[in-house]
Amino acid sequence: MGILPFSSKIYKDLFIDEEIFDLFSDKAHLSSIIEVEVAIAKTQGSLGIIPNKFASLIENKLKNIKIRPSELSTGTAKDGIVIPALVKILRKKIGGEAASYLHYGVTSQDIVDTALMVQLKDVILIFEKRIQLLIDTLSSFADQNRDIIMAARTRTQISTPTTFGLKVANWLAPFLRHNERLIQLKRRCLLLSFGGASGTLSVFSAEKNSVMINLLSKKLGLQPPLLPWHNQRDNIAEIGFFCSLTAGSVAKIAADVLFLSSSGIEEVFLNDVGLSSSMPQKRNPVLAETILALAQKISPLGISLFQAQIHKNERDGTSLQLEWMTLPEILNFTGAVINHCQKLIEAINVDPEKMSENIDKTMGTILSEAATYLLAAHMSKEEAQDIVGELSLEALSSKIHLYDLLSSKLDIDINWQKEKDLSRHLGGCNNFIDATILSKT
Repeated sequence: MGILPFSSKIYKDLFIDEEIFDLFSDKAHLSSIIEVEVAIAKTQGSLGIIPNKFASLIENKLKNIKIRPSELSTGTAKDGIVIPALVKILRKKIGGEAASYLHYGVTSQDIVDTALMVQLKDVILIFEKRIQLLIDTLSSFADQNRDIIMAARTRTQISTPTTFGLKVANWLAPFLRHNERLIQLKRRCLLLSFGGASGTLSVFSAEKNSVMINLLSKKLGLQPPLLPWHNQRDNIAEIGFFCSLTAGSVAKIAADVLFLSSSGIEEVFLNDVGLSSSMPQKRNPVLAETILALAQKISPLGISLFQAQIHKNERDGTSLQLEWMTLPEILNFTGAVINHCQKLIEAINVDPEKMSENIDKTMGTILSEAATYLLAAHMSKEEAQDIVGELSLEALSSKIHLYDLLSSKLDIDINWQKEKDLSRHLGGCNNFIDATILSKT
C-alpha cells in the first residue's frame, strides 16, 4: 500500500472518490486560482481601478495557459504558499505593462481562499446530487418495506415489533436534514476572500471596496463577506463538521446492515459481497465495512479542521497548512462514503421469513410491553409488570407462547389470541414513514 491511500491504484476504489479527487488535483487547483486572478482583473478593469484594456489583455493571455505543477514546488516550499511563484510565471506570460496589474491590491491568501471556495462550490453541488439520489432511494425502500414486520432491538436485544420500513425511514431522516444543511452551507460558508495584506483592503477606497467585493462575489458565484475573513475559519470547519455528520449517518446504516446480515441473524443479505480466500462459504459485507472504516477516519479529520480555526493575529501559516492537508482528504472520504452508501442500499435484500422466524424464537416475549399495558387496565402497572416478567421467563424455558400462558393462568377478559397479531402492536409506524417520506418534497 502507498504512504497515502490516494497514491494506490490497488486500493483507490475503496478509498477514493475520483470526481472529488479530480477537483482537488494540481491542475484543478491552478485553474481555480487563475480563474480568480482573471476575475479580479476584469472586475477592477470595469471599475477603472486598473486600465480596462490591461484587464482584457490579462484575460486573453491567461486563457488556456498550461503550467507544470513541478515548476511551482520549490517556490511554494520557500514561500509557504503557491501564489508568489505562480504570479511570477503568469506575469512573465502576460508581459509588458499589463503584467503589473495582475494580482493588484490583493494578497496570496485572498487568492488561495477564494480559489478554494470556487472548488468547494463544485463539491457541494456533487454532494447535493448524491444525497438527493440517496434520499429518493431510501424513500422508495422505506415505502416498499412498510409492511415487513421485524424485531426492534435496543442495545442489541430484541425489544418490540417494528417494521423494516420504519428502520429505513430512520436511515432516511438525517439525510433530509443534511440536504437542508447544504443549502445553508452555500449561503453561509462559500464566501469571497478579499482583504489585501492584513484584511483592511487599504489599497482601495472604502467605496470601491464595497462595489468591488459585491461584483467579484457575483462573478464567481460566491457570497460577499461582511469583512475579510483571513483569520476566521469557522466556515471551513463547518463544512468539515457537515462531512462528519454525513459520515455518521451513513455509518449508522452500515452498522445496521452488518448486524442484520451477520451469521445467526440473517434478516437481510447483500448482492454485492466479498469473498474469502480460504473459506468459500463466507460472504463478507465489504461495502458496509469500508463505510465504517471511512467514517472513523473522517471524524478525527473534522477535529483537525476545528483545530485549524485557531489563527494567531491576522494570518497564521501553521493553521493554514493544517487546513490544506485536511480539507481535501475529508471531502474525498465523504464523497466515497456517500457513493458506497448508495451501492449498499441497492445491494440489500430483505428476508421477511427470517425476520418472522427470529420473532417466533422469542415465544411471544417480544409482546411483553403490550401485555403489561393490557393487564394494567385491570390491575396496577407494577403488578402487571411482575406477572409478565415471571411468565416471560417461563415462556422462554417452556417454549410456550407468553400469551398462551397469560390466557391459561389469568381469568381476565382479554382476547389473548387476537392480541398475538403483531400488526396490532406497531403503533405509528406507517404514520412516521409517511411523514418522513412526505417531508422530502
